Amino acid sequence: MVKKGSRLFGRGVSDMKGSVACVIWLVQTFHQLKIHLPGTLLLQSVVGKEAGEAGTKKLLESGQTADFAIVGDTSDLQFQGQGGVITGWIQLKSPETFHDGNRMKMVHTGGGLFGANMIEKMTILIQALQTLERHWGIMKSYPGFEHGTNTINPAYIEGGIHPAFVPNNCRLWITIHFYPNESIEQVTSEIEAHILATAKADPWMKENLPTFEWGGESMLVDKGEVFPPLALDPTHSAMLELAKSHEAQTASKPTTTMSTSVSDGGWFGAYDIPAVVYGPGELLQAHSDNESIELDQLLTYSKILGIFLLRWLSTKKTV
Repeated sequence: MVKKGSRLFGRGVSDMKGSVACVIWLVQTFHQLKIHLPGTLLLQSVVGKEAGEAGTKKLLESGQTADFAIVGDTSDLQFQGQGGVITGWIQLKSPETFHDGNRMKMVHTGGGLFGANMIEKMTILIQALQTLERHWGIMKSYPGFEHGTNTINPAYIEGGIHPAFVPNNCRLWITIHFYPNESIEQVTSEIEAHILATAKADPWMKENLPTFEWGGESMLVDKGEVFPPLALDPTHSAMLELAKSHEAQTASKPTTTMSTSVSDGGWFGAYDIPAVVYGPGELLQAHSDNESIELDQLLTYSKILGIFLLRWLSTKKTV
């Protein structure tokens, strides 16, 4: 990491090692100054988010709980919730495999061979996904999101055997962004219904319907992931206290938005732990070649969290 002018440059300074460093420094400072915190402060630093969640989800599954969680992911000091994300596979598979020399018999008049190229058939389903995506953008919305944030991205495709064969198999990997007022079951069932209706309108696919696989434990293990959405509760006492701390250091009320990315915040929401994504750094810097952040923003973030923790952990909780 290097400092140039008012900015720090280095891998992760914005996403999200900068916020981790701030929190670790705060905990060390509290300890060194022997500051007594009546409440319990848990610092959770986990791995695995970029390759399919292996950290926060596992801790919550094991019984870890809290009254409130701050996820220090990149939000440019904005209060952020998030939509949900799920990946899925759509697969077409032919019951028969044909030599490419037989292609003429399955594509030209009078050929008489009931067969199909799975890659070509998948393009029909991709067009159907685009139609559904546009429909979602027109008909669905959620406060804090730009219209059309709910997307269906054809992210990866694989198929075929060899140039000497007509492709007998094709798999499409898609990424779905959905809103906090929707469920995984709802969006996946909508996609399945639309794709199956499209397939049933095709002479070959109606006899050989596509299949679906949704989510997964890890990108590394089974090439799938799920990130639940996070809806914010602006009336929660911790949110109100955090807003006061923010305003005390910035002389302005915090902006509340919804992130177009995903973080561990959704897992806290899924386990009924109130949470907010609130951290330094700009999303534009995340995953960038020359990642950087304003040093002053890190210092401001540290001050805000310090004030919040002292106040919140000294507040008697009501059941």
